[in-house]
Amino acid sequence: MITAMEIRNQQFGKSLRGYDQEEVKNFLMQLAQDYENLYSQNATLKENIKRLEAELQKYHKMEDTMNNSLIFAQQTAENMKTNARREADLILEDAKRRIAELLMVYQEVIKRLNLFNTELKAQMSGQIEMLEKNQHRVEELSQFFYSKDLKEILEKLEQVNIKDVQE
Repeated sequence: MITAMEIRNQQFGKSLRGYDQEEVKNFLMQLAQDYENLYSQNATLKENIKRLEAELQKYHKMEDTMNNSLIFAQQTAENMKTNARREADLILEDAKRRIAELLMVYQEVIKRLNLFNTELKAQMSGQIEMLEKNQHRVEELSQFFYSKDLKEILEKLEQVNIKDVQE
């Protein structure tokens, strides 16, 4: 690659009908100046490209990190949902089991109450039957003691004296 210095120092041979030396010199100076400007711009652009590529690389790394973080967050959310569902299922199963146990306890209590009521009815029925028999006997005794015959016997007893019995 040719440098600006080489352009400035370039010498051309002289010929009879050649170009105006001053014009060629001015053109070469202008060309060298433009070349230097372009070279400087090119170097600046190369530096900018390197800087931008480094920055782009940094952003790519950030993007990768963010993507990984997002994937991790999604996996964590899925795990949390799965764990929550699993825990909810366990709680539901435990609640169902407890309800079933309570229902069985209530059924047992109802069975025992029915048995108790049946036994109590049988006892009460026996007691009522005894009461009715006793009531019937009391009525029989009442009829006997309040009967006309007993009144007559009592009246006769009153008339009987002990003296009469001793004689």
